[in-house]
Amino acid sequence: MTLAAADRVPARVAPGRAPMTPERRAIAAAQAALIQSGYEPGPVDGYWGPQSDFAYSDWRAANSLGPALPDRRAEVNFGTEAQMVDIYGAPGNPRCTAGRVTVPWKMVLAWAPRQEISEIRCHELIAPAKQRVFEHVADIYTPAQIIDLGLHLFGGCYNLRRKRGGAAWSMHAWGVADDFDPARNRLSWKSDRARLARPDAAGWWQAWEDEGFLSLGRAKNYDWMHVQAPGLRG
Repeated sequence: MTLAAADRVPARVAPGRAPMTPERRAIAAAQAALIQSGYEPGPVDGYWGPQSDFAYSDWRAANSLGPALPDRRAEVNFGTEAQMVDIYGAPGNPRCTAGRVTVPWKMVLAWAPRQEISEIRCHELIAPAKQRVFEHVADIYTPAQIIDLGLHLFGGCYNLRRKRGGAAWSMHAWGVADDFDPARNRLSWKSDRARLARPDAAGWWQAWEDEGFLSLGRAKNYDWMHVQAPGLRG
């Protein structure tokens, strides 16, 4: 990425916001270049999150610079797309972000830690159960333990996008999936490396499972950042 390309990215994202740093402008330029090349890095905002990472890995693979990160989430049957539509409606419909979940601890965006998150938008059908999960987690872990586990590092919920490398919709497109601490729980990492695979995270996963949610880490031993509502549960 050249400095000239970075210079073409506006220094301000929107009126009233602080100017982008040179580093964020360079990242935004890379995101814009990926979009121009037909990949999906997410918004051009100067923050390099998991979606930007996946898009970059796909670009590297297409240009023979290395293998792409595997997207193996389809291996777990959380319901067909038709069943998901029957329960949750079409991807991106207003109900996908109508649910509101209050976060009872200090949470920040994983790749932009200055951006605090007090509320998570999700599908309205799962919001009550999700709120119970968060409240239970706040009861069983201290604030210091929550930080140690990385539960304060939010990796996203609703995102109207397709699964990587295919035409099927991501579960995030319905607002029924969440990611946490993506840097220490990478997609391909197994239990020997993922932070949320350690014994002290058992209470976290039990809180989700008690409400019917599913963990790819617990089910298939990869993508330990990811938890979602099952496709056959309303």
